[in-house]
Amino acid sequence: HGGTLADALRAAQAVPVTVFLRARRETLASLPREVVQPTLAAPRLTFEERAERWRVALGEQRAYVEDTILEGARRFRFEAATIAAVGAGLAARPEPITRSDLFAACRAAVSVDMNGLAQAVAPRFGPDELILPPQQRRQFDEIERAMRSLTTVHFAWGTARAWNEGGISVLFAGPSGTGKTMAAEVLSVLLDIPMFRVNLAQVVDKYIGETEKNLERIFDAADASDTILFFDEADALFGRRTEVRDAHDRYANLEVAYLLERMERFKGLAILATNRRGDLDEAFLRRLRYIVEFPVPDAAERRRIWTSVLPPGVDAGDLDVEFLGRQFQLTGGNIRSAVLNACLQAAADPDLHHRHGRPVLAMDHVLVAVKREHEKLQRAVGPTQFGHYADVVEDARHA
Repeated sequence: HGGTLADALRAAQAVPVTVFLRARRETLASLPREVVQPTLAAPRLTFEERAERWRVALGEQRAYVEDTILEGARRFRFEAATIAAVGAGLAARPEPITRSDLFAACRAAVSVDMNGLAQAVAPRFGPDELILPPQQRRQFDEIERAMRSLTTVHFAWGTARAWNEGGISVLFAGPSGTGKTMAAEVLSVLLDIPMFRVNLAQVVDKYIGETEKNLERIFDAADASDTILFFDEADALFGRRTEVRDAHDRYANLEVAYLLERMERFKGLAILATNRRGDLDEAFLRRLRYIVEFPVPDAAERRRIWTSVLPPGVDAGDLDVEFLGRQFQLTGGNIRSAVLNACLQAAADPDLHHRHGRPVLAMDHVLVAVKREHEKLQRAVGPTQFGHYADVVEDARHA
């Protein structure tokens, strides 16, 4: 009647009543010690137990997804009640269920509450839009294959015990705009795994011990099912351990030590992105499964990027993509930004031409946008670099 939980528990001491609470550590810490008995840990279902419960819950439908049950049991670490409820819904369907049906039903039952510490990411890019050098592409493909092989290797081959059923942790390193975030989003699409971007501004706390608590909340929330956790600007969180000069240095080092241990227990895909690999703790780097360096694209890759980012709603037949890729050493992010700016200016141009019902994106709009991109990056770019288009840029500048 308006009292707190602590008040209710104190009142309950007058009669022989035991109250069982499903509580997080923060809840228990807020309760009076004299009324809280030792915590009772309820064991979670093992992988084998989850798989067997799925077989029972699916009934006759299990015959159609027998080869998927094991993958589902690893991906979705549900307890008995959830498996029974989801399985009953699938078992009641009149038509045979598919792998996609099983995974979709499981995904609908997952509730991931990141407490504002991470945001769900809706992937914007498909596999064909990710343009990487051959070596980096092979590494990217290895990461995808590794995630697809976890169930077999952990539970059929027997590595689960030694590796604590751990997932995959990778580092994407390289200058801004080279495709690190895009690569993470493409993995989300290929693997059909939801992606969350960790909000470092909310996670890293100036108060001692709070950063670890925030990280624990993130990892605990992601433990129910396979998830991609994307840590952008990871050097701010996973930086080098320093010489201990005061209590803050000691606790900063403990944060890194905690991360090393917690990352190894994470069962999904953890992706760290940084443009300053040298600032990351060496012990941390050694424990990562893959490290992929994202270089600035070469001329051939830049030509492919220019072609891929041109919007389908414009006629880009007049663009000299060969020249653009050869002359300007821009990253994919810079090229994408230049194309958007060119489109914005072209749309506002009173002399905009149309061809076959589509607006024509002219070379002068793109060149001016490229020049603006260089200015934004504080890079000098002169008439020589624009070659025989120098007059076009000069005329646009004075227009």
